Amino acid sequence: MTQTSIKTIGIKELSAIIHKAVPSIRADICRRPERLPPRIKIPSSSRLLWLESDVVEWLNQNRLQPKESSK
Repeated sequence: MTQTSIKTIGIKELSAIIHKAVPSIRADICRRPERLPPRIKIPSSSRLLWLESDVVEWLNQNRLQPKESSK
């Protein structure tokens, strides 16, 4: 049987990846959650967690495409 490695990251790691301050992330969780990658909620836990794969996918989805030069 093969094991799939699922990596979770906390708010400090997310802050470093998306270059957004921890307090701003906390505010966005309550006020504007659509500005952040989807997070996971573990029952009976208040810890803020994200799947690393979800964060990477969210970054890729929000990547700006370069404009084509007009000739």
